[in-house]
Amino acid sequence: MRLWILGAAAALAFGGAAQAGEFGVGVAAHDVDLWKAQCCFESGADIEIHGRTDPIDGMKRFGSFRLWASGSVNTDGGTDYVTAGLMRRFWDNDETPFYAQLSVGLGIHDGPSEDYQKTPDRIYFGSRVLIASEAAIGWRMNDDWSSEAAYFHLSHGGLAGDQNPGLDVISVRLIKKF
Repeated sequence: MRLWILGAAAALAFGGAAQAGEFGVGVAAHDVDLWKAQCCFESGADIEIHGRTDPIDGMKRFGSFRLWASGSVNTDGGTDYVTAGLMRRFWDNDETPFYAQLSVGLGIHDGPSEDYQKTPDRIYFGSRVLIASEAAIGWRMNDDWSSEAAYFHLSHGGLAGDQNPGLDVISVRLIKKF
């Protein structure tokens, strides 16, 4: 399953970069303790890849919206996942080197999907398909490169039952613009 997740993530991310957008890599703290009642079942770091399109032409009057895809592989055998969705970037201009972005989409993971917690060393998500959301801040270092810090959350938001510990991830990334 791990190779399938990584292959799908690479295809989605490289597909986004092929649309003349951005491609990035990152490292992340996996299953961090951020205000959740249930936390910290899995350990290790995550290796991430990201792909994004240029701003969508038809939506420019509403702001800088992009399509995005990402994938993450856990270094300690924890949950791996691929995600895709819509991103809204703020301060996407030359007036400041900083920007912020909010993203929402769907994700598929290879972790347990049972609707109850069986063991203390894995996250039991309650669903195979989950909602992916993210908030990030970035710094454009020059015309081609940016760095980002992000908070990412993956869960079903209570839509698939009571079992919903979710996954919180904090990451840093290096992004290349095409």
